[in-house]
Amino acid sequence: MQLDDYYDRISKAGVEIYAVSADPPDTSRRLKQRLKSRFTFLADPSGQLLDALGIRHHEGRNDGVDIAYPTAILVDEAGEVRWIHVAETARHRASEQDVFAAIAGLSGSP
Repeated sequence: MQLDDYYDRISKAGVEIYAVSADPPDTSRRLKQRLKSRFTFLADPSGQLLDALGIRHHEGRNDGVDIAYPTAILVDEAGEVRWIHVAETARHRASEQDVFAAIAGLSGSP
């Protein structure tokens, strides 16, 4: 699933999208520009957030650098995690159907 393809639908549901990367801020900024992405990119070069979420893929990049497992997390307005999907590999993502079912579950709407 390419979240930018569904950005308007996700945004209308009141959900914000953030990408977290172990890359430095400049690298994340360039990737956001290259992808022409509308959602927010967060740089976590120290991996503190990756570790807190348990999504650090040690030496996951071809050159042995740590990366984040592709992860989708929905947090409700009270700040509680309501749904999480952590991929087993960098090539897998949560399906569109799973993401929108989780979003619907937050509000009880389709």
